[in-house]
Amino acid sequence: MTVTGRKVIPRVGVGWALALLALLPLVPVGAEGAPLLLSSADQGSWLAADKELHFAASLAIAASLRVQGRPRETALAMTFGVGLLKEAYDATIKPRRFRRGASWKDLVFDLASAAAGIAVLNAIDR
Repeated sequence: MTVTGRKVIPRVGVGWALALLALLPLVPVGAEGAPLLLSSADQGSWLAADKELHFAASLAIAASLRVQGRPRETALAMTFGVGLLKEAYDATIKPRRFRRGASWKDLVFDLASAAAGIAVLNAIDR
């Protein structure tokens, strides 16, 4: 879509990502009665390899969206949305032998690394 020769990129509000995050605790159990969120002990340490993967993936997604011209807010919301979808998968579809359940620690890393990816691109653009 263009307006007077200028490309217009639709904006996705950060509010949607925050609204989805706010609704997560309201669903205390998954489809089969299992807890939706893993216990803190089952989520692993803050420096676990899984958290590094979340950080790297979200940083790459956010930076890629910024390189493609998406606004900061859109890149942040879309990246966090991917993280929310991944945790929804973990809580509902992931095989039980791999410890089914969402991790709020993973979501913290998703959000922090999305912000870091945007900050890195902003620093490079200056």
